[in-house]
Amino acid sequence: MKPAPRYSQVVFNLPLKEPFTYAIPSDFSGLIREGMRVQVPFGRRKMIGYVVSLSDALEPGLDPGKLKFIEDVPDAAPVVSAELLRLTGWIADYYQSSWGEAIKAALPAGLEIESRKSLTRVARLTSATHLDIAGLLRRSPKQKKIYDLLRQKERTMAELSRLVASPAGALKQLREKSLAEVVTVRAAAPAVAHSAPAAEAISESLKLTDDQSRICREIGQTIEAGKYAAFLLHGVTGSGKTEIYLRCIRMALRRGRQAIMMVPEISLTPQTVSLFRGRFGGRVAILHSGLSVRERFLEWKKIADGRVSIVVGARSAIFAPFKDPGIIIIDEEHDPSYKQDAAPRYHARDTAVMRARNLNAAVILGSATPSLESRRNAESGKYTYLSLPRRIHDRLLPVVKIADMRQERLEKNNFSILSVDLKNAIRGRLERSEQVFLFLNRRGTANYLLCADCGYVFYCPRCSVSLTFHGGEKSVRCHYCNFVTRTPGACPECGAGVIRFQGFGTEKLEREVRGLFPQARLFRLDRDTARGHSRFAAMFDKMTHGEIDILIGTQMITKGHDFPNVTLVGVVHADLSLNIPDFRSGERSFQLLTQVAGRAGRGLVPGQVIVQTWHPQHYVYHFVRRHDYEKFYEREMRMRKKLNYPPFTKMIGMNIESSREDRGRDFAEKMRILLAGKISRTKNVELLGPSRAAVYRINEKFRWHLILRSREGRALRSLVGRCPEIEALKKSAAGKVKLTIDVDPVNLL
Repeated sequence: MKPAPRYSQVVFNLPLKEPFTYAIPSDFSGLIREGMRVQVPFGRRKMIGYVVSLSDALEPGLDPGKLKFIEDVPDAAPVVSAELLRLTGWIADYYQSSWGEAIKAALPAGLEIESRKSLTRVARLTSATHLDIAGLLRRSPKQKKIYDLLRQKERTMAELSRLVASPAGALKQLREKSLAEVVTVRAAAPAVAHSAPAAEAISESLKLTDDQSRICREIGQTIEAGKYAAFLLHGVTGSGKTEIYLRCIRMALRRGRQAIMMVPEISLTPQTVSLFRGRFGGRVAILHSGLSVRERFLEWKKIADGRVSIVVGARSAIFAPFKDPGIIIIDEEHDPSYKQDAAPRYHARDTAVMRARNLNAAVILGSATPSLESRRNAESGKYTYLSLPRRIHDRLLPVVKIADMRQERLEKNNFSILSVDLKNAIRGRLERSEQVFLFLNRRGTANYLLCADCGYVFYCPRCSVSLTFHGGEKSVRCHYCNFVTRTPGACPECGAGVIRFQGFGTEKLEREVRGLFPQARLFRLDRDTARGHSRFAAMFDKMTHGEIDILIGTQMITKGHDFPNVTLVGVVHADLSLNIPDFRSGERSFQLLTQVAGRAGRGLVPGQVIVQTWHPQHYVYHFVRRHDYEKFYEREMRMRKKLNYPPFTKMIGMNIESSREDRGRDFAEKMRILLAGKISRTKNVELLGPSRAAVYRINEKFRWHLILRSREGRALRSLVGRCPEIEALKKSAAGKVKLTIDVDPVNLL
C-alpha cells in the first residue's frame, strides 16, 4: 500500500501567488486531500488555506525541520473538486490573481460560518479485527473503557468527554494501536425553501419555429456527442432564445449531466426563476445576491450533494460544484456585469468557455446585441454563429423614433423633461389600458447642485464627483462612496442662499410624470428604491397583473423582462451613456438602447419606442432606429481597428490608488519606467499613461491608470505575470499605494 503523502501545498485568500508547504501530522495522515480547507499557522496568525497539491518529498531548498504543521481540518471532504481546482488555477494564471483568491471566489460566503456550526469530531473503532485486542488493552483500563463505549456506537468527542474524564490521551493511544480513529463529519443541513412569482411555464409541446428547430438540432448534436463546442446565439429581442435554452438543458439532463444557466443579475429576473421551476420543478437551485448568506450556502450545498441538476444564477454560478455539467448558458453575454470588479477580476463569460472546454460540454452565449469580442470570435471560427433574425409569430420589432430635444425647446417652447411626442404617446397608451416603460439611467432628483450667485458646485468631499440631490430624502448623496449629508441651506463659498438644482434623475422624472398623469399607477425601480429582492418581486407581480401603468427605472428595467402589455418605451435622456469617456461607450449605448427598446411590442400590439436626445446626429441613433446590429458592428469594428482597440488588441489595466496624491503619482511614474524598460525588449507591446483616472478621486483615494496593449495576449500576460520587479515595487509601497492588475478590463473609469 502506498504511504500517505507527508507534505501539502497550501494557498490563501491573499495576494500571494506562490503556495506554501506544510507538513501533515500523523493525526491527519491519509485524511488530507486536494481541495480541502486546512487551518495552519501563518506568521503570528492562524489562517484557513486551501490544499492544492500533496507530495511525498520536499522541494529542493526546504528544511523539513523548519516546516510548520497543519493544525486542523474543518472539512470531512474536499470543498473544491479537482476540476474546479484546475479552473481556478487557470483563473489565477490568466487574470493575474493568486490561486487562493480564485478558490475563495468559487466558494459560498457562508461556508466558514456553516462549517463551524455543522462540523463535529467523531471517535469510532477501526476494522482491525485481526489484532489481539484483549492483550493490547490488558494494562490500560481507561483505553478499554473508551473501546467498550465505542463498541456500542460511534461517539462524538463531546460525548466521550462527558462519559470519561480527560479522554484525549487514552484515545490517542488507541489510535496509535490502530484500534480507533477520529474523523470530522458534517451534520446534514436542512434545505431552504424559496418562493418565486407565479408564472405560466412554457409548455414543451410548444411548436418551435424553423429557426429554433434548426438551432436546437445543431446544439443537440454536440450535447449528444459529449463534445465541447461554443455557440454564439444572436437573436433579436423576443425571438425565443429562452425556449432554446430550456430544450438544450433538457437534452443534457437526459444524458445524466447537469446544466448552468447564467443571467446578468438574477435578482432582476424573477421570470427566469419562475420559468425554470415551472419546467424543471425541484431540480433547480438558485444563486443570487438577494439570498442571505445562509441561504446561499444551503443552495450551494444542494448542488454539491447532487440533489439538483440545474443552477440558475449570476456571475458566480459558473463555479457551481456540479460533477459533470453538460451545458453552460450565458444569457445577455454582452453584459459588463459578468466581469468581476475585485480580485480575482475574472470574466464569467470567458471562464464559462474554459470550463466547458475542460468538461467537453456545450456553451451557449446568447444576446440580441453580442459583444464585439464574441462576434469577432464567431467570425474567426472560435465560436459557431447561430442566428434568430425574427420574433416569435413574426411579430414586428418596435418602431423607433428619435426625438430632438433641442427642437423641443427652440421650436415647440417645451421645457418639460418629456417631449411632446412622448407625452402624447403615453396618453394614448394609457387610454387603451396598455403599459409604458420610461427609462432614465440616472438616479435622484438633480444630478448636481449649483450656487446661483458664484457658480459653486457641491462636490463630494471624498470623491472628484458632484453630489446628487435626492428630494425624497432631502439629502445630497455621492453615488461612488455613498457619502450623504443634508441638503445645504446656503453656499459654503459665498454664503448666498439661492441653490439651483441642475439636471434630473428618476426621482424627479417620477414627480413630473405624476403631475402630468395623476390617474396613472406608477412604480419606480432603481438602486434607491430596490434595496432588496422583494422590490423586484413586487414589480414583477404588479406588472403581470396589470397593476402598474407606467414603470420608471434605470438599467434594472432593461434586462430579462417580458411583459406582453408593454407597448411603449420612452428613453428619457439617451445621451448619458454616450458621454462616458470610454472607447466602448458607443457599443454600450447601442446595446442598452436596443435592449430597452426590445421591451416594447412583445405581445399582440405592435410596440413604439421614443428616444430623446440632444445629439440626434450621433451615429449610434442611426443604427438603433433601424435595429441594425450588422451595420453598427461593421462601423464600430472599422473604428476599433483604426484606433488599435479590442477586439483587435488585448489590454491589461494597471490601476494605482493612494490616499496621498504625491505617493500615487510617484509610484505611477516608477511603474512607467519599469514597464518601459521591459517593453523595450519586447515587440508589439504599447504602454499608455500614466494618466489620471476619469474619476480621479474616490473615497479619499487618488487614482492613476496605465494601460498595456498588444495584439499578442500572451506577450502581455508574460510581461506582468510573476514579474519580480513589479512584486518588489509593490512590496516597497505596501500599505501606502495599492496596485491592481486588470486583464481584459471592461471599465476604464
